[in-house]
Amino acid sequence: MNDLFLLAINLTRRCNLNCSHCYLDAETLQHGTEDELTTQEVKQLLDEVAGRSTDTMVVLTGGEPLIRKDLEQLVQHGTQRGLSIVIGTNGVLLTEKRVLSLKAAGAMGAGISVDSLDPTIHDQFRGCSGSWEKTLAGMDACRKHELPFQVHFSITKGNAAELEGMIDFTLSVGAHLLNIFFLICTGRGEKMSDITPEQYEIALTRIIEAQQKHPELMIRARCAPHYKRIAYQNDPNSSVTRAEGYEGGGCIAGTHYCRITPEGAVTACPYIPDEEGSIRQQPFLEIWDHAPTFEQLRNPTLGGKCGQCEYQILCGGCRARPKALGDDLMDTDPWCSYHPQGNAVIQPLADTPQGEIHWTPEAQQRLTRVPGFLRKMVKKRAEKHVAEQKQTTVTSEVLTELSSKRFGSNMPKRPHSPPAKEIHLVWTTEAQQRLEDTPHFLREGVRAVAEDVAHTEGRLEVNIQLLDRLENEDESGRKLNWSTEAEQLLEAFLAERQPQVVLFVKPTLESAAEREAKRRSAITVEAVDMQSIIDTQLAGVEWDADALQRVEGSPEFNRAGIKKAAEFNARREGLARITSEDLTRFRNRAMMKAVRRLRGFGMDELNFDAYEVAKQKVPRLKDNPQAEKRFSEIRSHVEQHQGEEGEGLGVLDRELLDQMRAELKKPHTNRNKS
Repeated sequence: MNDLFLLAINLTRRCNLNCSHCYLDAETLQHGTEDELTTQEVKQLLDEVAGRSTDTMVVLTGGEPLIRKDLEQLVQHGTQRGLSIVIGTNGVLLTEKRVLSLKAAGAMGAGISVDSLDPTIHDQFRGCSGSWEKTLAGMDACRKHELPFQVHFSITKGNAAELEGMIDFTLSVGAHLLNIFFLICTGRGEKMSDITPEQYEIALTRIIEAQQKHPELMIRARCAPHYKRIAYQNDPNSSVTRAEGYEGGGCIAGTHYCRITPEGAVTACPYIPDEEGSIRQQPFLEIWDHAPTFEQLRNPTLGGKCGQCEYQILCGGCRARPKALGDDLMDTDPWCSYHPQGNAVIQPLADTPQGEIHWTPEAQQRLTRVPGFLRKMVKKRAEKHVAEQKQTTVTSEVLTELSSKRFGSNMPKRPHSPPAKEIHLVWTTEAQQRLEDTPHFLREGVRAVAEDVAHTEGRLEVNIQLLDRLENEDESGRKLNWSTEAEQLLEAFLAERQPQVVLFVKPTLESAAEREAKRRSAITVEAVDMQSIIDTQLAGVEWDADALQRVEGSPEFNRAGIKKAAEFNARREGLARITSEDLTRFRNRAMMKAVRRLRGFGMDELNFDAYEVAKQKVPRLKDNPQAEKRFSEIRSHVEQHQGEEGEGLGVLDRELLDQMRAELKKPHTNRNKS
């Protein structure tokens, strides 16, 4: 099957930069052409692709696609048809406003090009002073508003030494993937000297090693089919050498990928200029299915040493390079330094049958949420993992475990998937019993959080494993070492805050700073991590009037802490405005933490004995006058307002307040089970 995994649509030849390596010529990059595909023509193309399969990822690129004023309209149209839509951009025009509009339209993510860690070199390469800073600002905007992005790095003789640094950079900025492109000298790139075959070989070897060192980051070589040969030489059992090794390298031009020019022509890839037809003259899928060059690429008869090589199936060489030199499409790839050894042709690694593997309904539901072009790979990996564990069932927990191992906290998301039918969630017997054991006034908040997460993850049930995970999320306590400078910066930042604000905010600050350190692959939190959180995470946010009114209705001694905690949580989620619904969600999350603390104290109900128990369990509460004062204020306030009519205590709505009052009317006996 010649499934179309990836379709690149060059929306325009216009560009705001003047890059040395671009495969488009300077004149059209500046002025474009008059016959670019119209909005309606692109929509019809997306309809045709989605009509056959929604497993295709569509890359809207250029030129610079952000120049097109209809970009969001096209993204939304493709997303509504069930396609995964990403944007290929230089990042310069990715303002916060544009990121938010792309995300709202349903963009799955963006590929952002960086050519050097040296701003001067990058700007020279891009032909525009200041472009490096603007590109990084675009990445910051994507990260801030949770639009997943990947870094694109084109290796040349001038920047080949920066490979390791670029990997560290990709980790530090929070990207999900590093695509490393190897130039093919066409278009503007004809003026550049490519790296030598020897440098090419060294770079690919380093990429293999880097992927092994950084399993949490996807690192992929593009336009470099030799990657599979080197992977095999390094480890014959590498997953890259499987038949579905699309994710790991090998040329997919004409077999699983093609591109559309701004005028509607179809080519196997940007570097093979032969036009196979035009979508203005015949259906795209007709071209995809029957184009002569595509047929040739799908059933290659390789010449020269490529035709004699034992890696001709795993690798096959780049077909654009001999073409660029004026040779035949099937001739020897001139950038390969390997000499065939005369051995039998190596076949792709076959998948070992895993026996009878079953999938739970919730795991199947989660699998449907994986982009189609990755679904087969995810399915095979999950079943292989289950078989290795001597199990027979793939559960949602298995998928979560594999995703966590693969990406850690950097797991990519698929925003704005097409709306699915509302799923009626079932609570397992164990989970329902856990909920019944939860203090009554916390119960509905716990239910809301658990079902919200279950819906988000595509689950069909709430089970005990999900509740355990939620109760243990954001476990307080530092996990990394802290430098003296980072400690001092944190203390200075909190010095002027009220004690109740510190209690709310300090643990969140510490967790956020440790996440920043992990993005740098560091084991120590430095001042730069703490400063990053202070600078970017605590900027002011706007409030809806009703949400602010709820906070202002809270007791005065607690008001500042609630407000600060809500603003911090909003910034972590990339919210520009806090609504009443957001406030309720933040409150319910806090309830999950309260459940964990109560259970840790051995209590099954809420009453004022909790403070006496807590003082025995939490050292910082012992002989703490501030804590004593705060507890006294809370108790006095609640007892004073028992039986009063009104709208409730600010963030605690009327229903929840009534539930708390009911609990507080119970005898204050010590229910400590420890």
